[in-house]
Amino acid sequence: MRRFRKPGWLFLLVGIGIGVVGVMLGQMLAHRADGRSGLGNLFSSFSRPAEKVAVKKEPEPAKPPKPKFDFYTILPETETVLPERRARAKPVKAKPEEGVSYILQAGSFAGFEEADNMKARLALAGLVAHIQKIIIEGKGEYHRVRLGPYENIDQLDATAAQLQKMGIKAIRLKVKKGETG
Repeated sequence: MRRFRKPGWLFLLVGIGIGVVGVMLGQMLAHRADGRSGLGNLFSSFSRPAEKVAVKKEPEPAKPPKPKFDFYTILPETETVLPERRARAKPVKAKPEEGVSYILQAGSFAGFEEADNMKARLALAGLVAHIQKIIIEGKGEYHRVRLGPYENIDQLDATAAQLQKMGIKAIRLKVKKGETG
């Protein structure tokens, strides 16, 4: 007598089919009375006509007011970024402003080591720099490498030109005296 052997994949498909039908029946029976959504309601919705359900629109919660950043009003009071100095045919002696000094920011780094390396590089070139630690909200701690303060803009420009020769593009800042960081 010869036995006919059935392939294994056939048993797998039959098992999956029985499982799917069992889940559908279980969902239909469990959620029939309470009207909750489920897999059974998905399939039973194909057989019944579509119902229009009145959806109550809940009032949207009031949007919180946009945060007011004092940064934009406070910073100009203490620091102002100066525009780049354009080269002139004849140097014009700039009149010093009262109550302000000038600073060059050579860089800003997330790691202290990078800032310290920049400070050492500047020291090798004969420039005195200092590192100012600041905390930027949402970004963390940063270390600014700054030179100065300078009493007049001509000193600032001379140092900026020296930095430019070293390949460093510094930010020129005008600050109120006493706010040099």
